Amino acid sequence: MIVDFGPEQTAPGRARRAVEQLLGDEAPTEFAQDAILITSEIVSNATTVGVGCQLSAWYLPDTGQLRVEVFDRSPEMPKMSTAKSPHEVTGRGLRIVDMLATKWGVDPQGDGKYVWFEMMTDHSPGVAAPA
Repeated sequence: MIVDFGPEQTAPGRARRAVEQLLGDEAPTEFAQDAILITSEIVSNATTVGVGCQLSAWYLPDTGQLRVEVFDRSPEMPKMSTAKSPHEVTGRGLRIVDMLATKWGVDPQGDGKYVWFEMMTDHSPGVAAPA
Protein backbone atom coordinates (compact mmCIF):
# COMPACT_ATOMS: atom_id res chain seq x y z
CA MET A 1 0.00 0.00 0.00
CA ILE A 2 1.25 3.48 -0.88
CA VAL A 3 -0.59 6.68 0.11
CA ASP A 4 0.46 10.30 -0.52
CA PHE A 5 -0.41 13.05 1.97
CA GLY A 6 -0.05 16.80 1.82
CA PRO A 7 0.87 18.82 4.90
CA GLU A 8 -2.79 18.91 5.98
CA GLN A 9 -3.84 18.28 9.58
CA THR A 10 -6.00 15.32 8.49
CA ALA A 11 -2.97 13.30 7.30
CA PRO A 12 -2.39 11.41 10.59
CA GLY A 13 -6.04 10.32 10.76
CA ARG A 14 -6.01 9.23 7.14
CA ALA A 15 -2.77 7.31 7.75
CA ARG A 16 -4.32 5.55 10.78
CA ARG A 17 -7.29 4.46 8.69
CA ALA A 18 -5.02 3.24 5.86
CA VAL A 19 -2.97 1.03 8.21
CA GLU A 20 -6.12 -0.19 9.95
CA GLN A 21 -7.53 -1.20 6.58
CA LEU A 22 -4.25 -2.89 5.59
CA LEU A 23 -4.20 -4.98 8.78
CA GLY A 24 -7.92 -5.78 8.59
CA ASP A 25 -9.16 -8.51 10.90
CA GLU A 26 -5.99 -10.57 10.40
CA ALA A 27 -3.84 -8.81 13.01
CA PRO A 28 -4.24 -9.17 16.78
CA THR A 29 -6.04 -6.16 18.29
CA GLU A 30 -3.20 -4.86 20.48
CA PHE A 31 -0.70 -5.23 17.63
CA ALA A 32 -3.01 -3.26 15.32
CA GLN A 33 -3.56 -0.53 17.92
CA ASP A 34 0.19 -0.13 18.46
CA ALA A 35 0.89 -0.07 14.70
CA ILE A 36 -1.80 2.56 14.14
CA LEU A 37 -0.44 4.73 16.97
CA ILE A 38 3.15 4.54 15.70
CA THR A 39 2.03 5.35 12.15
CA SER A 40 0.12 8.37 13.42
CA GLU A 41 3.17 9.65 15.31
CA ILE A 42 5.50 9.35 12.32
CA VAL A 43 3.04 10.98 9.90
CA SER A 44 2.36 13.75 12.43
CA ASN A 45 6.09 14.47 12.61
CA ALA A 46 6.36 14.58 8.81
CA THR A 47 3.43 16.97 8.40
CA THR A 48 4.56 19.18 11.31
CA VAL A 49 7.64 20.25 9.36
CA GLY A 50 5.29 21.64 6.70
CA VAL A 51 5.84 19.15 3.93
CA GLY A 52 3.73 16.32 2.65
CA CYS A 53 4.74 12.72 2.96
CA GLN A 54 4.30 9.32 1.38
CA LEU A 55 3.29 6.31 3.46
CA SER A 56 4.28 2.83 2.29
CA ALA A 57 3.23 -0.22 4.29
CA TRP A 58 3.41 -3.99 3.94
CA TYR A 59 1.80 -6.60 6.17
CA LEU A 60 2.45 -10.33 5.83
CA PRO A 61 -0.20 -12.12 7.94
CA ASP A 62 1.49 -15.52 7.49
CA THR A 63 4.66 -14.29 9.20
CA GLY A 64 3.07 -11.55 11.32
CA GLN A 65 5.48 -8.94 9.96
CA LEU A 66 4.54 -5.30 9.38
CA ARG A 67 6.80 -2.62 7.88
CA VAL A 68 5.74 1.01 7.56
CA GLU A 69 7.86 3.72 5.89
CA VAL A 70 7.09 7.43 5.77
CA PHE A 71 9.07 9.54 3.31
CA ASP A 72 9.13 13.33 3.53
CA ARG A 73 11.20 15.97 1.74
CA SER A 74 12.50 17.72 4.84
CA PRO A 75 16.24 17.44 5.52
CA GLU A 76 15.52 17.90 9.24
CA MET A 77 16.26 14.68 11.09
CA PRO A 78 13.88 13.66 13.87
CA LYS A 79 15.30 13.78 17.38
CA MET A 80 14.30 11.85 20.46
CA SER A 81 12.82 14.28 22.98
CA THR A 82 14.50 14.93 26.28
CA ALA A 83 11.21 16.08 27.82
CA LYS A 84 11.14 15.45 31.53
CA SER A 85 7.72 16.85 32.41
CA PRO A 86 4.62 14.65 32.02
CA HIS A 87 2.72 17.85 31.21
CA GLU A 88 4.56 18.52 27.94
CA VAL A 89 2.26 17.78 25.02
CA THR A 90 4.81 17.51 22.21
CA GLY A 91 8.06 15.67 21.70
CA ARG A 92 6.94 12.20 22.72
CA GLY A 93 6.42 10.66 19.29
CA LEU A 94 9.78 8.95 18.85
CA ARG A 95 9.70 7.71 22.43
CA ILE A 96 6.39 5.99 21.62
CA VAL A 97 7.88 4.56 18.41
CA ASP A 98 10.94 3.33 20.31
CA MET A 99 8.81 1.72 23.00
CA LEU A 100 6.33 -0.10 20.72
CA ALA A 101 8.17 -0.99 17.50
CA THR A 102 10.29 -4.13 17.13
CA LYS A 103 12.83 -1.90 15.37
CA TRP A 104 12.82 1.50 13.68
CA GLY A 105 15.15 3.95 12.02
CA VAL A 106 15.73 6.98 9.84
CA ASP A 107 17.36 6.70 6.42
CA PRO A 108 18.40 9.95 4.64
CA GLN A 109 17.41 9.90 0.98
CA GLY A 110 18.31 12.78 -1.34
CA ASP A 111 16.60 15.92 -0.09
CA GLY A 112 14.49 14.04 2.46
CA LYS A 113 14.34 10.94 4.60
CA TYR A 114 12.50 7.72 5.34
CA VAL A 115 11.35 7.16 8.90
CA TRP A 116 10.38 3.50 9.21
CA PHE A 117 9.39 0.88 11.72
CA GLU A 118 8.83 -2.85 11.82
CA MET A 119 6.66 -4.93 14.12
CA MET A 120 6.01 -8.62 14.59
CA THR A 121 2.87 -10.14 16.06
CA ASP A 122 3.28 -12.35 19.12
CA HIS A 123 1.44 -15.06 17.20
CA SER A 124 3.95 -15.31 14.38
CA PRO A 125 5.53 -18.65 13.50
CA GLY A 126 8.89 -18.88 15.21
CA VAL A 127 8.10 -16.24 17.83
CA ALA A 128 7.76 -17.70 21.31
CA ALA A 129 4.79 -16.59 23.38
CA PRO A 130 5.68 -14.77 26.60
CA ALA A 131 6.06 -17.12 29.60
